Amino acid sequence: MRDNHLFFIIYSLSFLSVTACSSDQEETEDAFPSLITEMALIEVGETTSNITMYTDSGKKYRVAGELEGLKPRTWGRGLFGYVLQDASTVEVRTLLNVPLLPNSSELSPLKRDPVDVVSAWMGGGFVNIHLKKKTKGGDHTWGFILDGSYANTAGGTTYEVSLYHDQSGDPTAYSTDVYFSIDEDALSKHRITGDSVRLSITTFETDPYQWHFALTPS
Repeated sequence: MRDNHLFFIIYSLSFLSVTACSSDQEETEDAFPSLITEMALIEVGETTSNITMYTDSGKKYRVAGELEGLKPRTWGRGLFGYVLQDASTVEVRTLLNVPLLPNSSELSPLKRDPVDVVSAWMGGGFVNIHLKKKTKGGDHTWGFILDGSYANTAGGTTYEVSLYHDQSGDPTAYSTDVYFSIDEDALSKHRITGDSVRLSITTFETDPYQWHFALTPS
């Protein structure tokens, strides 16, 4: 998966600057509604104005208006900044593309070029990764490598996964934030209680970063 082959374009709305003379707390809250930032899936219907958001916290919303760069009858994943309009509708203020990492286990050679890591966590049926890509503007190639699996003491299977990263000769000049997700279905479509994933990412430090997450039974 190359950097320039993304499902979404990076999308953002500029916030309007509001000057208020009143010190009333309620007026301030009305002028600046609370912005919620969360990973989510979106489903685009027959038109790009028919968009449903499924958040990693398990909520479902209708998205008011249209979002740039989307096509009808598609799905996508992103890091959304949104405000609630009512109990079932949100207005999206910011959207950053979150690509799904492909299984790159069959590529040769297997590349694990170092990268800075911010965090990794489970949510919404995905392993989510926040990285700091060191770049001078060149394209990188990303994926995941299924290094193996074994029966664990919880009665399930543990999948050993590492990050595929090909720096492709791009100088490590400056850092930029990137997010990726690994779909649990890409590891196993028939998951049981006790299944888990052990994720390893090569960094610029001596040892790789590692996490161990329980998988969601299918």
